[in-house]
Amino acid sequence: MNKILFLFSSLLLKSTLRFAVVLFLASATLYSCKTRKKITLNNGRCLLDFKNSKTLTTNLKANEFKFDRLNAKLSVDSEIDSASASFTVTLRMKKDSIIWMSISKLGIEGARLLITKDSVKLLNRVKNNFFVGDFAYISKLLSTDLDFEMLQSLLVGNSVEFYDEDEKIKPGVDNCQYTLGTIRKNKLRKVMEKGKELKEPAQSIYMIPETYKISRILFYEFSPDRSFDAVFSDYELKDSVQLFPMKMKYTIMAQKSVKIDIAYNKIILNEEQTFPFKIPENYEPISIKEKK
Repeated sequence: MNKILFLFSSLLLKSTLRFAVVLFLASATLYSCKTRKKITLNNGRCLLDFKNSKTLTTNLKANEFKFDRLNAKLSVDSEIDSASASFTVTLRMKKDSIIWMSISKLGIEGARLLITKDSVKLLNRVKNNFFVGDFAYISKLLSTDLDFEMLQSLLVGNSVEFYDEDEKIKPGVDNCQYTLGTIRKNKLRKVMEKGKELKEPAQSIYMIPETYKISRILFYEFSPDRSFDAVFSDYELKDSVQLFPMKMKYTIMAQKSVKIDIAYNKIILNEEQTFPFKIPENYEPISIKEKK
């Protein structure tokens, strides 16, 4: 997952794509869940039984959000350095197949986005232009890896790429939550305090012990100095059995400071839907120079 996290900051620097890609980000520092039970405390300290990485990854996967089709309304507040913007989004997804978004402000559509496993298409109705590419092109353009599954997971609060790497993942407990990380918490803290560098990026996932839902994804890359912090909160029960994060907050610190707050206002699951996308004849293609 590490490389995908910084795709967002790179994309946000592309002015023609910024309006659409901003949706893939979001954050809150505390997690709340209406179905939570109380954790036993001893003198103010949280008591959690130890679980190895295999158990934690198994429980994480078993409790991930599952759907066939999703239709939702979102409110988005974004801040890129000192520039802020608010807009609404209609989101439609077909699992492992299509992500469709209509982005609007004051009821007027400004952009439309259609993503499949093979293509990324954007209509910019403000400038009457469009972009058509694929993940291979975008990955080469931004010098990072990106795929459909990663984007899909971030939009519903799921994780990716941890499940087949149990031997490389360190389990732990932090702030009364279970954690899975590529480096142990104590070592990461010492490195950050002493200003030392790690050769490999460090990533941690925080889980609520009662539900094994993700509350936070934290990623550091020390050279260059970049970080990604995603927090999922306000979990609500959907389909009477599944918990979904109604609020997401993403913070990226890189060449630019990016903060995105997403609030889901309505979610409808597993109903038929369409994904309209047609490029008008008078629209001009967006020209983006590839990195050498």
